[in-house]
Amino acid sequence: MTKADEKAWHKECSYGYFWESVPGIGIKTINQLYEQYGSYEKMYRADGEWGLTERKKDAFFLQKAKWNVKEEYNRLLYNKIWCIPMHLCGYPDKLKEIHRPPSALFVKGRLPEGERPAVAVVGARNCSPYGKLMAKELGKILAQNGIQVISGLAIGIDGISQRAAMEHGGASFGIMGCGVDICYPADNRLIYEQLSAGRNRGGIISEFMPGTKPLSGHFPLRNRIISGMADMLVVVEAKERSGTFITVSDALEQGRDVYAVPGRFNDPLSYGCNRLIDQGAFVLYDANRFIEDVFERYTYRKKRKPCTGTEKYLPITGTEKEPVFTVNEMLTNCEYKKECGKDVFGGLETEILEILDIQYVSAGDILCALEGCSTSEILAALSTLECCGKVESKGSFYRKIT
Repeated sequence: MTKADEKAWHKECSYGYFWESVPGIGIKTINQLYEQYGSYEKMYRADGEWGLTERKKDAFFLQKAKWNVKEEYNRLLYNKIWCIPMHLCGYPDKLKEIHRPPSALFVKGRLPEGERPAVAVVGARNCSPYGKLMAKELGKILAQNGIQVISGLAIGIDGISQRAAMEHGGASFGIMGCGVDICYPADNRLIYEQLSAGRNRGGIISEFMPGTKPLSGHFPLRNRIISGMADMLVVVEAKERSGTFITVSDALEQGRDVYAVPGRFNDPLSYGCNRLIDQGAFVLYDANRFIEDVFERYTYRKKRKPCTGTEKYLPITGTEKEPVFTVNEMLTNCEYKKECGKDVFGGLETEILEILDIQYVSAGDILCALEGCSTSEILAALSTLECCGKVESKGSFYRKIT
C-alpha cells in the first residue's frame, strides 16, 4: 500500500468515526448511505440530501456543528485506538457475514489474523475449581498450537482462559461490552492492559464508542461478535439459566460448531454443558482430538472460501472471508448445497444413507460401520442430511426419512 493509499484510508476512517458518533444513526442507515455514495466522506458532504427522516437529519447537523472530524480522529489515534468502519479494508470479513454486523469496530492492540484459526471460549463467571482447571488447560493448549482465543474478558472462565493463553505465548482478544478505553471488569485490569498493548498480537475490541459505560444491555449484543470472530465456540461451564446460551445461540445462527466440556450430572455449574451435549453439541473429551477438529474446520472453511486478499493497515490485520450457514435447531454446520433443484451429497453422506433404515440406528453403530471416518466428520455429515430432510434424529439415534 502506498502512502497516498494509507492517507486516503485514514481520511475515510475519520469520517466513518464521525458517523459512529451521530446519535440515532445505526448500521442500517449507514449501509444505505454508503451504498448510495460509496464513501463516508461523500456521505458527510451531502449535507442532508439523503432522504432521511427529519429526526436523523437534525441529529446529523447537531453533531456536525460540534465535531471536528480531523481533530477527533487524531485524538482517537493519540489514545492508541483504531476505528475500522465496516466498508473499509481491515474490517474482519467474518463479521461482515453475520446477522447485524457492527457498523464499525474500535480496537486497542490488534485484530485477529484471518490466516490463523480462532476459538471462542465462554462460560460461568462463578466457576468451580474444575472449571478453572479446564479453562486454564484450554487456553494453554490453544496457545501452544497457535490458535487464537476470543472471549469476553469477564471474570471466571473468560478471563482465566485468556490469561492462560497469554502466559503460554498465545494471541487473545477481549470483546468488550463498553468502550475499549474502559477496563471492565476492573479485576481483569492486568489482562486488559496487556491486550491493549498488543501483547502476543492480541487486542481489545468493541463496537461501542470510546467512553461508553458497561451497561447490562451491551453484553448480550457483544456476544455475537465473540462467536462471529471465531471458527468454533467452546462452553466450559454454565448453569441451567446462563447468559452463555446467548453466545451459543449466536454461534448457531452464524454456523459455528459448538463444543461443550462435560461435567458431573449433579453439579449445577455443569448442567448447561451437559444439556448442550444432550442436544447435539460436540463433546470436548480429548485435547489432541479437539485441536485436530479445530484445524480440520479451519482448513475446510479456507477451501470453501479462499482468502480475499484484504490488505493490512498498520497494526490492523485483514481477515479472510468466511461463509455463513443458516442453522436451525442444530449444533453443527449445515454444509449441503443444492444444484439444479437436486441435493448434492459427498461420499460420506451417501454411505450413511446406505447404512440407515426407517428404524432408528444409534450414532455408535454408525461410527462402527464407518471406521475410517472421524467422529466429527460423521456428525457433520449427519447434520447435513438432517438439514436436507433426509434423516431425522431422536437423541443420539438416527433414521432415514423415506
